[in-house]
Amino acid sequence: MNIRDQIFEKVTSFPTLPTITQRLLSIIEDPNAADAEIGRVIQYDPALTANVLKAANSAFLGFSKPVSSITEASVRVGKKWIFQIAVSSLIYSNLNVFAKGYELTAEQLWRHSMAVALMSENFGKILRLGDTGMIFTGGLVHDIGKIALHDAVDEYYDQLQEIVDTDELSFEEAERKLLGIDHAEVGALIAEHWKFSPAIIDIIRWHHYPQGAEQITSAIDIVHAADALCMMEGFGLGKEGLQYHVCQESLSRLDLTKETVETAVSRVMDSLENIEDMFSDKPAECAAVRR
Repeated sequence: MNIRDQIFEKVTSFPTLPTITQRLLSIIEDPNAADAEIGRVIQYDPALTANVLKAANSAFLGFSKPVSSITEASVRVGKKWIFQIAVSSLIYSNLNVFAKGYELTAEQLWRHSMAVALMSENFGKILRLGDTGMIFTGGLVHDIGKIALHDAVDEYYDQLQEIVDTDELSFEEAERKLLGIDHAEVGALIAEHWKFSPAIIDIIRWHHYPQGAEQITSAIDIVHAADALCMMEGFGLGKEGLQYHVCQESLSRLDLTKETVETAVSRVMDSLENIEDMFSDKPAECAAVRR
């Protein structure tokens, strides 16, 4: 069995996400869904309910009266904020591994994924795009392929690095050349396995190479730009970060100004700090903060 076939076998045995995740995604993508509806879905998962209520009652939100139910939390802070906490908590269990091949600890992988999600959402708001929930999710799971590919990267790292140095390629280009597949494509296959929407699958598949997409969307460009900026800011560099190529066409299409980027970076840094403060005992189980 060749390397690519081994990787495909690993993807097909990748854990499925709980049904509740699919339901949450369908709600956030439905503009007509009531805020309370997300509460009715979450309330059947005790651990998820506890995480959401803990975040809703954090000092950061500053409510004088404690929130006692998911429905009340949804009404107070809105379904999108509740969605971000819930989906991030559910997906975190699949990110909570040491990505050895990329030299990323579980915390670093989560921190980078969270930073890209927050950065992507901020760009979506600044650019006045309506579907920031989908963009947030795409940013959150953009690197999920590293979970399935890190063993192969670790085994063949010296050869991958030689290709990067000799051929002056980015790390993911070296993955494709040696392994026959890169972590973005692996991530897209996992997202298909999880039955994510085509928009999120495309974000994952093309987050390193937007110009390869059949239809280049603002969401793909945004997550690509957010990923690059988070690398530059040091959120989860690992081995890959030093060989990262940024698509200038994406930056031009988004027309991001220096002020826009600085604002988004500042908001992300504040948000991550607040997240860690809110969930100091389990910092990686939370998701986003209300901005």
